Formats: sequence, C-alpha cells, structure tokens
Amino acid sequence: MSALAWEAPVSVIVSSGKQKAVKSPAEAVGCLEKEWPITDGVFLREAKKVCNAALEHECTASEARDAFEMASIEALLVCR
Repeated sequence: MSALAWEAPVSVIVSSGKQKAVKSPAEAVGCLEKEWPITDGVFLREAKKVCNAALEHECTASEARDAFEMASIEALLVCR
C-alpha cells in the first residue's frame, strides 16, 4: 500500500454514472480531471490543489482526502 493511500476510500458517482472508490490523492487527481461532472467550483479547485500538494509531500494524504470529499459533496457525488 502506498504511503499516500487513504485509510478509507471516498465512494463517488463519476460522470459516467458509475460508482467509484477513490483510494489516494493520485486517483483523486485523475478522477477530478477526467471524470468529474462539473468543471468549476470552489471545492473542486481546492481539491485539485491539495491532492497535487499531497503528491509532492507538501501536505498529508488525510488533508487531500478531506479536500476531495468536500469537492464530491459540492458536486453531489458522495455515496454513503
């Protein structure tokens, strides 16, 4: 398991309509850039910034997970 893997994935519904379990900042960046149904949002911009920062070891994976989860709430994508 990567040091940047999240302890618990964030489950979202992506633009294809499928459920996806996102498990790390790297997966989150890919999801935000390629599968996100909205193209702009305060939390979307922040999640991209924080997830990329986590990949550069400038913040924690936990901070990236929190930012990704907020972006998914903003886009109404969280599955619980």
